[in-house]
Amino acid sequence: MTNEKSNIENIIDQINSINAKRAAFFLVLGFACYHGLLHLRYGSDSCRWLLSDGRYKANQEWQPYGCMLHRYSQIDTRTCLRYLAFYGKQSHFVFIGDSRIRELYIAFVQHLQRDYTDGANPETNLTFTDHKLRLTIEYIWSPYLSTRMVKTFREWHAAVTEMPSVVIVGCGLWSIQKSNASFNTIQEYNVNLTRLVQPINKLHEHRTRVLWSLQQPVNPAKLRVEFQMVTNEQIDLYNKAAIEVRSFADSH
Repeated sequence: MTNEKSNIENIIDQINSINAKRAAFFLVLGFACYHGLLHLRYGSDSCRWLLSDGRYKANQEWQPYGCMLHRYSQIDTRTCLRYLAFYGKQSHFVFIGDSRIRELYIAFVQHLQRDYTDGANPETNLTFTDHKLRLTIEYIWSPYLSTRMVKTFREWHAAVTEMPSVVIVGCGLWSIQKSNASFNTIQEYNVNLTRLVQPINKLHEHRTRVLWSLQQPVNPAKLRVEFQMVTNEQIDLYNKAAIEVRSFADSH
């Protein structure tokens, strides 16, 4: 009993501020080495796994591996934009693409102003402004990756004072529909993607972020009659072309 007590006392004697600092140091060093090895193996940008690696939490909310997601409320977003406006920053968002991109535009505007309604023709350009936030949000109807879209990007980097802060772009579904799922159209799509690389890089030099929205899969049973030729195999081919060309451009 005496020996056991003395052993406990010896352990207690070792617990002091110096040893606690040593333990904390080696613990932090271990975590640093672990994260260093992860960065060497997977790269320093852990948020590249945002959509590719992760898990669904108990509430079916997606949790990516390597970074945390914050769900912005209307108050969060408006507060963030208000800070930017206070420091003289003009926030200019542009959504350019087909009807799917238009839905993103409407969702973003409704996130900022919940009573926003849109009764305009789906195939028209839209603009939302908030002077207090120094905010402009545009939607440009451009359902095809054509010379018209390439020209729009070139006009932006030619007019430096009117450059958008963020550009969200995406299309493909209408090209599949118009060509009746022809593989020749994919080649044309790929060529025009290549022509976008230089304008996107020019915008990046002026701190404009370009976000390319890949085409989401479809549910064949719910497609309208005029889009029955659209298949997920076709969508995968368009997305593959976009990913390959995007690797040469400063887009995300």
